[in-house]
Amino acid sequence: MRLSLRTLSFPIFVVAAIVVGLLLGLRFKAYSSSVTTYGIPLGLFFMIYPAMTKVRLSDLGKSVRNVKTLGLMVLLNYAIAPFLVAGLAYVFFYMIFNHLGLLTSSITSQVLVGVILLGVAPCIAMVMVWTDMARGNLALGVSFVAWNSIIQVITTPFLVYILARTSVSISPLLILESVLFYLVVPLIAGIVTRKALQRKRNFSAVLNVLGNVQTVALLFTIVVIFWGEGYGIIGHPSLIWMIGAVMLTFYFVLFHLGYFAAKWRGYNYADSTAIGFTVSARDFEVSIAIAVAAFSIYPYVAVTTAIGPLLEIPLMLLLVWLQLGREKKNYFTHPTETAETTK
Repeated sequence: MRLSLRTLSFPIFVVAAIVVGLLLGLRFKAYSSSVTTYGIPLGLFFMIYPAMTKVRLSDLGKSVRNVKTLGLMVLLNYAIAPFLVAGLAYVFFYMIFNHLGLLTSSITSQVLVGVILLGVAPCIAMVMVWTDMARGNLALGVSFVAWNSIIQVITTPFLVYILARTSVSISPLLILESVLFYLVVPLIAGIVTRKALQRKRNFSAVLNVLGNVQTVALLFTIVVIFWGEGYGIIGHPSLIWMIGAVMLTFYFVLFHLGYFAAKWRGYNYADSTAIGFTVSARDFEVSIAIAVAAFSIYPYVAVTTAIGPLLEIPLMLLLVWLQLGREKKNYFTHPTETAETTK
């Protein structure tokens, strides 16, 4: 039986993966760096590759040239998202948590910068997994990832300077490496698999197997991330719910801003879902790299960027679950609507 978000057992597996990761981090902390270095890329690849087998080249070509849809995504990702997360962080940490005496002014300032770093760079990897799980338009999602990989190299240093008052530089090689491993290679592998097997009678069975691979890879990645970065939760448990409150609000508001803005412009469920996940998911690799390089003397900045990805996975899975229910309702309301780009 295929594990999926439609089964009641899947949340139990997610929680179990989180617990196992934390326990391994406590028991084998010395291996956490190596596990993160090699385990996360491996897990992400096998999460993304099955999704790429569903992408049609004709749909991808249309999506890359879709200027109007790209404009909406750029507006939400670069003109709204960074300032929204900065505003939410200021309200929660300065006006609530610091005012209530839950955090000192020094820690508040560092955590604020860490949250800002989590919000400035859009995701260029796992966003395709969330889009696939929620039955969004994968071709559109791939085109967004390709554009974001170029745009964020230019915009991220500027946004960090404006919001955190610190000059940073983003290595194009870091972005290029992510694009090659998490986009180009899985996309080529997916296209080759589709071309080779789509005319075969057992192609649907292959897709089902790859769906199981994707689910196992997701659980494996959760274990690895919590093994390697779980020290942020173990060492600073009080920060979990504080950062979680900000990020949950950020993801929920920004996702629905993107989703309903797209629906308002006439896009179907699949396209609107792709836009929603693209503008809400964040690139924690870039955030952690900036924290280590530019804020090494402020430990809580790095801790915050480490806690961020630990919270992102369960929070994004909640959005996926919400969208699957919305997709089911949308299907019965508009049974003839397909997952093609409508613009």
